[in-house]
Amino acid sequence: MLASVACGAALAAAPSNVHFLSRDEARQALTEGAARGFYARLQLVEMRAKTGLELKGTDLDAAREQVIASFGASVVDFTPEEQAALRDATDHLQPVLEAAAPLYAHTPWSFIKVKANIEGGLPHTRGDSIVLAEPVLASLVRAHAKRAFDQASPVWLLLVHEQTHVIQRRHPELFATLYTSVFGFQHVDLPAQPDWIGTVRMTNPDAPVSDWAFALGEGALQRWLLPEILVDHGDHPQMPADFRVVALRIDQQGATWAYTDQAAPTDTPLLDDLKEYVERFPVRDELFHPNEIAAGMLSYLLIGAPLPNPQSPMWSQTSAWAGDSLH
Repeated sequence: MLASVACGAALAAAPSNVHFLSRDEARQALTEGAARGFYARLQLVEMRAKTGLELKGTDLDAAREQVIASFGASVVDFTPEEQAALRDATDHLQPVLEAAAPLYAHTPWSFIKVKANIEGGLPHTRGDSIVLAEPVLASLVRAHAKRAFDQASPVWLLLVHEQTHVIQRRHPELFATLYTSVFGFQHVDLPAQPDWIGTVRMTNPDAPVSDWAFALGEGALQRWLLPEILVDHGDHPQMPADFRVVALRIDQQGATWAYTDQAAPTDTPLLDDLKEYVERFPVRDELFHPNEIAAGMLSYLLIGAPLPNPQSPMWSQTSAWAGDSLH
């Protein structure tokens, strides 16, 4: 496994490169330029879940503009205490990453602060920035007050998880080798999704495109499945309480792929019920996209945290990939 660095070495390290976006900078990062491409794929149900807006009696374009405005209005400035906590956490983390994964250590830290009314208050990324909601930052400040930053810290796990998404966005071809050679996924190019999927699909800002499939079974019994996050309770969906993570059937015909069910099926399996799939991975959370699986596993490996399901051979395989790819 990748070795961790003692906290004493961390204390002597040079400060990390940390930038806290101002309200104007953050609003621009969330709502302008390339960022608008994220909203162009959103549908009504997921927009309600992401913002809590009613979005009734409006067309899709107008609803998207309301959502963009909501994201922009959610931005707030960091407090001095929040900045101090994040600087301390990243300063202690930086030499650990320098030893385990220089690609991470040389990637600047950039943070955006928002109210908890967007994306369910969940940490996520946009562009090169990690987006943290007020309740998450409050927890981080409390951890900082206890000096609780080390290999066992949930703060380190969170920061490396989210920074992994920034690096995935910068180096997609690098991570594709991990997804295929270690995780067993196959990249698929699918035509436009059936209408029924589009109306209930949830777009993950850290993995906005569902284009990684996996196979279960062998020979004539083999079937290809595509994980998707769907949203229930279309009028007033709650995020993430109303998420339903499923595995959709897809078929290969020569060099092309297509969704098996062009109409909504009645028996779509939940991803967590596919034991053969779930047990492939030592980290069992957020298995709906290899971006999330990688972020979860690498956050443990790179900081030297105690591993869940340490007997899994995927730890050593992922560690070997990281040793070759993240330097």
